[in-house]
Amino acid sequence: MVAVKDEERPKVEWRLGEASEALMQMIGFEPTGEDQARILRCRKRFKQVVGGGQAGKSMEASADFIIHLFEDRVKHPMESLLYWLVAADYGRTRREFEYLTRNFAELGVLDEGHTSTRVDPGQIVLKTGMRIETKSTKDVATIAMYAPDGIIACEASQLELEAYYRLWSRAKAGNGWFFMSGTFESSLGWYPKLYEAWIYGTKQAQSFSLPSWTNKYLYPGGRNDPKIKSMEEEFPDEFFQERVAGRPCPPKGLVFHEFRPDLHIREDVEWL
Repeated sequence: MVAVKDEERPKVEWRLGEASEALMQMIGFEPTGEDQARILRCRKRFKQVVGGGQAGKSMEASADFIIHLFEDRVKHPMESLLYWLVAADYGRTRREFEYLTRNFAELGVLDEGHTSTRVDPGQIVLKTGMRIETKSTKDVATIAMYAPDGIIACEASQLELEAYYRLWSRAKAGNGWFFMSGTFESSLGWYPKLYEAWIYGTKQAQSFSLPSWTNKYLYPGGRNDPKIKSMEEEFPDEFFQERVAGRPCPPKGLVFHEFRPDLHIREDVEWL
């Protein structure tokens, strides 16, 4: 997390609620505007954040994790809770791992003696007994073994559909939450379809777009920032929409049948 001088902070108006705002102040995180704030305000169990490059997705996911953790602690005060950071390989969990380690150190709850510096695999241990473990979807056995209390899928767009199913079922089985963060690698496949299915929200799920220009520290001019305008001029429209604007841009006339959220995702499943 980069320290920002007060005079350099964008002047924004956002409200998260008293408890969440206090937590964000304690870890030194301030949303750059409503696009980031509304993600933190949403307390649904299943969230997908599709962001442009350098939009601050990893930092946002780590901030959201802090709110979830304290919510979970209130619900389960005597339990040693378990969380996962999951990616296609261990290396892609590093940003979230480092942000969380720093956040917990700021809160004074990090058990430094039992927290690893490696992520392959790695773990963050808190003084309360809570534990955050890194997972790679290449090691399927470790995903199938337990039902954690919460999951962050890092660079989630790079996960295979089967890995998504496994993680979603693990979150459901443990009555946990599931936060996915990533940039569109293309506008085909399960990840953009899930975005379209959740963009207007369901009872338990919501997807969000976080364009690069919402990071006002890097792009103070927002959508009209000269660097954004330059990318819009230089990049093909499909690439700009997917990698900068955080919006799917599928080929025209495409009929796609691989993944149907309305058929393949259900919220009323009973787990035995």
